[in-house]
Amino acid sequence: MAEPAAPTLPGSTGERSGGPDLSGPARSTPGDEVRVVEREVWYDEVTRLYADASLAFDWLSACDEIGQTDELRVVLRLDRLDGSGVRLETRLPRNEPRLRSISTIIPGAAWHERETAELYGVGFLGPDGELLGERPLLLPAQGQPGHPGGWPLRKDYVLAARAVTPWPADAGGAEDARRRQAPPGVPDPAVWGARPADAGPPDPADVVAPPGRRRR
Repeated sequence: MAEPAAPTLPGSTGERSGGPDLSGPARSTPGDEVRVVEREVWYDEVTRLYADASLAFDWLSACDEIGQTDELRVVLRLDRLDGSGVRLETRLPRNEPRLRSISTIIPGAAWHERETAELYGVGFLGPDGELLGERPLLLPAQGQPGHPGGWPLRKDYVLAARAVTPWPADAGGAEDARRRQAPPGVPDPAVWGARPADAGPPDPADVVAPPGRRRR
């Protein structure tokens, strides 16, 4: 007796509205073609790329480049059925990260833009150049109970609970002391913590703890 056919997952046929073929070979993102553009031509370049019927929208997100440059990097990935893809990148100044929304080209990207806005503070602009209104997705709206008071995935966002809670590597014998390091998101106490009233806010670049820094 023949076994029943496996059910077809929505979007597993590689159509542009549903994404890549989920039954095909695994994606290999290290081999992606990477294109870097200025933010002024971001929208036009996405329009040009998405006109290629062999490319389907995969994801959009951001990366905080603090420590290297005073910028945020926004990345869009488009996928092909063979597992390869194209990553389009642009950089935005941290003090005013604004970028034209591509949701009019790729409606599904609206969810990704909302997440990126909440977690990185990137403001997306409509066709008229006006900043799109706040559209809470994962976090409460600003000013509402539970809002984190910043952008949690920026590297200068302090994990306050970690800063006041003993880190597991801080306890133990000599071996633990030798390997003792600061956990991610916990800056040096001299930078963030009990600071003089006239010290002013710390520089975001100083808040980011370099990898491997030992706790004092």
